[in-house]
Amino acid sequence: MKAALFSTIRCLALLAAPLLMNSTVQAEEPVKIYLLVGQSNMQGKGNIEGDVNKPGNSLRHLVHHDAKKEFQFLVDPQGEWTAREDVWAHYDLFPFGGLRYGPLKPGYGAAPGQIGPELGFGNVMGDADKGQVLLIKAAWGGKSLGYDFLPPSVGKYAKPVRPADPGYFYQRTLDLVSEVTENVETLFPGYKGQGMEIAGLCWHQGWNDQYGGLDANYESNMAAFIRDIRSSEHGLGIPGLTVVIATSGNIMGDTPIKQGQLAMADANKHPEFAGNVAVVDTDKPYGPEQMGFKFGEDGLPSDKIGYHWNSSALCYMNIGRAMAAEMAKLDKPKLPSRLVAHGSEKGVVLNWQLGTEKPTAVEVLRDGKTLDAGIPSTQTTFTDTTALPGANSYEVILNLPSGKQKLTAFCDTSATALTGYRSLNGVMLSWKARGKYDAFRITRDGHVIADALAADVRSFEDKTAPANGKVVYAIQPTTGKVTPAEFAVDLGPADPGSALVYEPFNYPTDAGEPQGILGKSGAPGTKGEYVTLDKAPKHLPKVIAGGLSHGALPVLGNRAQGNAWSKGFAIDLDGSLAKAGLLEDGATMWISFLYHIHGNGPGVRLSLQSADSKEAIGFHHSRVTNTFIIHDGTEKQMLFVKGVMNNTTYFFVGKIIWGKDGQPDQLLPYHLMEDLKLPEKPGRMFTEPVDIDQSKLSRLVIEGGKDSDVDEIRVGATFESVIGR
Repeated sequence: MKAALFSTIRCLALLAAPLLMNSTVQAEEPVKIYLLVGQSNMQGKGNIEGDVNKPGNSLRHLVHHDAKKEFQFLVDPQGEWTAREDVWAHYDLFPFGGLRYGPLKPGYGAAPGQIGPELGFGNVMGDADKGQVLLIKAAWGGKSLGYDFLPPSVGKYAKPVRPADPGYFYQRTLDLVSEVTENVETLFPGYKGQGMEIAGLCWHQGWNDQYGGLDANYESNMAAFIRDIRSSEHGLGIPGLTVVIATSGNIMGDTPIKQGQLAMADANKHPEFAGNVAVVDTDKPYGPEQMGFKFGEDGLPSDKIGYHWNSSALCYMNIGRAMAAEMAKLDKPKLPSRLVAHGSEKGVVLNWQLGTEKPTAVEVLRDGKTLDAGIPSTQTTFTDTTALPGANSYEVILNLPSGKQKLTAFCDTSATALTGYRSLNGVMLSWKARGKYDAFRITRDGHVIADALAADVRSFEDKTAPANGKVVYAIQPTTGKVTPAEFAVDLGPADPGSALVYEPFNYPTDAGEPQGILGKSGAPGTKGEYVTLDKAPKHLPKVIAGGLSHGALPVLGNRAQGNAWSKGFAIDLDGSLAKAGLLEDGATMWISFLYHIHGNGPGVRLSLQSADSKEAIGFHHSRVTNTFIIHDGTEKQMLFVKGVMNNTTYFFVGKIIWGKDGQPDQLLPYHLMEDLKLPEKPGRMFTEPVDIDQSKLSRLVIEGGKDSDVDEIRVGATFESVIGR
């Protein structure tokens, strides 16, 4: 995955901890972390700016017409939005968008010009807490509890890795906590090593569970979500973590979704949640002041509510304020919990949380041996500065009035995620490592090629790599009992297997300055070199470092990227398809390729075309994937195959059947999962009869692609030939 802004090494405790200079730094209260989880209404669609001279529901209008002076704290005397340094906010929209973080102020909604519940919630909690507060938003539009946030104990799925996988956004929520807490000093320089405590979770979601029958299981899924997110097995490892739910009052009527949300605070139905889960019923005014949630676009109370609360800033402010009020009423966990560990350049950092029952003594052990038996009872962080690289087990033993409690964690600071690509001078390697090291050692096929790389180095170029063949690299710290990270790279020559055309883009490049693809040549099944289709090219296609991969598909080399403002680039085919009879009427031909999308711009358009571009067949990507055919210069069809998402690699296969005896040509599109099995049914097929002159198809053409990459193009006579077999 992105991965996100920061790469981390997970230390097989569930979530990571903040950094600490030494065991005596902690003097302040731990930073209180609150997780704000849900879909678009937790993102927030409340508009910040608006015309104050007209009826409206923007935040600016709210502050300007604030008769009760409730919201003047949001602006300074000059009318500029204020920022709270004692409340930090972090909102990472990966895999669909960018990252925002800093002091709390308007602008942490779904877009920078919007707010969500975080603004009201954070200001109330900032006033209530003595120390620092950190809000971590884990919210993405259009996501359901019954699939996207599906609790692991219900779904029993393998760890999700793609946004389309069940439970992906449940897992992404956990990953976000890890990423933020491991990198807290970089994200928030005001952090003083005081430790961190996950103090609560707020949930505002429900709209998408109206569809596909998901509403029938909303109550059971919501209860399972709370149990799982609290558990050590599936979640944060904080039994009794306080949870506040704001109901989906924007859904009209009495629905199973709202019933399920309200049921979480029903002690008869869910006695385990009594006192530690609260619900804000947004269908009713809240509290003694009868705070409302439903407002029209004119800012006045209204019963006509859209699915984004009519973009009312006051609604989102009030949802946040009500959730904060309920959070303050809940019973905090009694016992210590959540010991987690991660590597840092200072050593292995431990973090744990205290409950309401305070310890009288604390002891820290590594691999069964005491590191420190005199830790202050209020301390919740410790840095093991003497740990060698590799795997270490930790225990924190707390003496409580009710008896001793032992917390455990495991941390492995071996190097991980070794990757590489064919560079201009050989092979460029990179890896992840987070720990205290002396140096690194790299081997190629078992032979040392670098024995004393500096501890802060995370890349190395092997300039003596062989020109071709398969080699295996390994990297490890020079001290400690570590597990080497390995990476196998195939330097060619390209092996097409049974494919007649194979383009793996095995051309040298540089990650910092990608090389152009024009003039490159040598792919099996092609002849000549790549040329531009622009008369006066300005935006040249590039070879991007590192190839795409998908399951067990054999891969080689780097990948290609075009440009949205270019007509594309092409290379001639060598006639192998015609010689094999694959361009004759009645023949069947297969084509496949990998595709990775980065953003929302125009994607790749990949096809086989005639020299004059009047005959073509292939795939087109722009937010969704389609198939298309061009006959006699006219595009006949563009049919939907699959919706695509950012930061995701897809493997598409097309089965082309050339019509015979008056039958039309057909392109049967398939989207293959990582098991590389052909689905039983293809995507949509052409309904309008088409009959292109396939005998003229003589070149491979790639168009567009500013926000997407293409790789591993294969054309052959069988399905097996285009999956590398």
